[in-house]
Amino acid sequence: MGEMASTLAHELNQPLAAIASYTTGCINRLQDEAPLDRSELLDVHQRIARQAQRAGEIIRRVHDFVRRSEPKREALDLAAVIRDAIGLIEADARKRGMRIRSELADGLPQVPADAVMIEQIVVNLVRNAMDSMRDTPPAERVVAVHTAREGRFVTVTVADRGAGIPAETAARLFEPFFTTKQEGMGMGLNICRSIAELHRGRLAFESRPGGGTIFTLSLPVDAEFE
Repeated sequence: MGEMASTLAHELNQPLAAIASYTTGCINRLQDEAPLDRSELLDVHQRIARQAQRAGEIIRRVHDFVRRSEPKREALDLAAVIRDAIGLIEADARKRGMRIRSELADGLPQVPADAVMIEQIVVNLVRNAMDSMRDTPPAERVVAVHTAREGRFVTVTVADRGAGIPAETAARLFEPFFTTKQEGMGMGLNICRSIAELHRGRLAFESRPGGGTIFTLSLPVDAEFE
């Protein structure tokens, strides 16, 4: 939590510094006796609004995570959670010319987990997979979601055919607020990994043969639910 607090302060400093800079510029222009350019002032105020929205979104996402930091565990059917998660983003996938293909194994044991938190992980991973395939040929824009049993764990894999993750990015991928997206805030994967660890599970990734990336969420099976 200390690491998240320090990186939160660092990340918030960026939009706040931009707001201060834009505001100072506006004050200087208002104090200037030269005629005001309304379009220039409008543009600056729109920039201020965007930075304020960014700061607010960072705070909201951290607040949502902290508020739900203790999982509400129940016997969970992962297949049902995954279907719900896909249902939330299928329309967006179609709009972006992408497909989501799911292969959910039969007979998997239930896992003790928080349905909302696990759904959040799946939605985030699928959205990231779609984002990674913006430059992928249309016929290959498929997000593959699979489930399987691996020893004492049930796994959920999300695979894409994007450009893959460079080594220098891979080393920092789960750091709080690290992002390669121009408008991103870098909270998604860090929170996803934290949620997995709260469930005594793990979140990992690897390169996909032939191109792309595979993310794997592993959740432990409780003997009570087998």
